[in-house]
Amino acid sequence: MPRSVIAIGPDAVRRSIEILAVEIGNLQAGHAMAGAEWRGDRMLLSVDREYVRFVAGNILYRQDRVDFFQAELPSEGVSPRRASWLQCLSTYETPFFLRLAKELVEFWPGTVAACDFLPRFGHFYYCHRSRIELAARESRTIAEALLALQHWPVLLEQVMNAMGEPAFESLPKGLSDGDLGGFLGRLLIGAQSGRITLVRIPECLRAICEPSAPQAEECLRIPHYRRMLEKLGPAAESAALLIEGLLAAL
Repeated sequence: MPRSVIAIGPDAVRRSIEILAVEIGNLQAGHAMAGAEWRGDRMLLSVDREYVRFVAGNILYRQDRVDFFQAELPSEGVSPRRASWLQCLSTYETPFFLRLAKELVEFWPGTVAACDFLPRFGHFYYCHRSRIELAARESRTIAEALLALQHWPVLLEQVMNAMGEPAFESLPKGLSDGDLGGFLGRLLIGAQSGRITLVRIPECLRAICEPSAPQAEECLRIPHYRRMLEKLGPAAESAALLIEGLLAAL
């Protein structure tokens, strides 16, 4: 069976990362594992009973399993090795790392091959891990508050308008590590283009709460939500500074 092309260019890298996020840690197919590299520009993404998905350069392929192993990984050939950027990555970091990487695929111009981009991103991640972890912590606080404000649509709209036009699109669906990685990535991209900013959130919250509108009064009467709003302003200020530093490093 001939190979079928799934995606080309930056879209191939993004979709490869999506597949890796699901497969890493779950795949064991003989000596072949998700994230294994060979021939310099090829990476194994997934293996099931019928098909193998892998990326070569800037092209994402699907191929019949038997044909793939005969053509790409014959028994006398070189065994693929787990990618170097994966070897230093702990299991619990993987979902956050990959979702963050997916959002930043096009941040570096000219990076279109997964085997080029992921080591480059991995180097950035390892060099600035402590700052990224702090930014992730503040992003979680921000995301928790924004998701909680969905119970008060008027308040949420005011905060989102203060952040910028694309803020609604950046809102995560949940608070998993993968969700937060994607959220931080979108905040970085938005800040880099000047379309999303966190620095106006504290002023917006003061305008909402002093004097408080009817919806704000209802929200503030509930201790759990009051604490979230109290933490949102400081977290936004801290995250804004961390994001500025990460953008300079990028």
